[in-house]
Amino acid sequence: MSNFSPSNFPILFEDDWHTTGLTSDIAQIDRDDLCDEYRALIQCAPRRSDMGKRYFVGHNGQLSTTGGSDRHEEHLAIALWNLKKCWSRPGGQFALLDYQFPLKARQGDKGIGKIDLLGLTDLGRLMVIELKVKPPGSNNRGEPPAAALMQGLRYAAVVQANYDVIAGEAKRRFSVTITAEPPIVQVLAPKAWWKAWLELHGSTRRAAGYWELEFTKLAQDIENRLGIAVECIALEDATDITYGSDGKTPQLDRVPALYPVRPGEALHIGKALSLHQP
Repeated sequence: MSNFSPSNFPILFEDDWHTTGLTSDIAQIDRDDLCDEYRALIQCAPRRSDMGKRYFVGHNGQLSTTGGSDRHEEHLAIALWNLKKCWSRPGGQFALLDYQFPLKARQGDKGIGKIDLLGLTDLGRLMVIELKVKPPGSNNRGEPPAAALMQGLRYAAVVQANYDVIAGEAKRRFSVTITAEPPIVQVLAPKAWWKAWLELHGSTRRAAGYWELEFTKLAQDIENRLGIAVECIALEDATDITYGSDGKTPQLDRVPALYPVRPGEALHIGKALSLHQP
């Protein structure tokens, strides 16, 4: 049984991110402390198998209620999963195994949510995909990329703690083999969300600073120290979600393109990645 508590992980479970001071907040993250927290979380992470619970719970691509709620990220995640496509990523390809992937062992496992999308590369490496959507309202950017990265990182630790069980379930359910490599954390969001953070200007830019450079340093340090590759990917904006004849099946009107995002570079959103058929 785990003795998990988010209060023991003040860096990984920091959710109080602000635009003002964003650059300094990222720069001040102590890398040694962050890595210590990650490794400690692996040791005490919730374990669903201890409670007789599965990880792949049999999602069918449908909502529990009819569409039209404000749960935009969940609906987009299901719509992407419903496409059943093989996607390009920097250096390879990946497929989406599941959405709203559960991590809690008990209801009281506070701070542990569900992984928006769980992917698998063509080389068998798991991907923790943190999906973000710009909230309605022209002045609302939503959470910053650093917050998304921390969320993905803490979920990656829980996944790594339960690799054997997750790999076994995936083998039986999908006939796939998952390697023992640490997972990839991918921050995936429509272009509008990325541009809202990458194209700050005026007083907002002065308040935030040039956070992109510190974010890139942090991502590189995470990969060097923990083996967790960090990917930033933009999703084509112009996609409409419909809900099928039953009103419960999120669907996209077309397959959206994916674009690599390189915070800190002049061309921060690159050319579209090609789409691979399964």
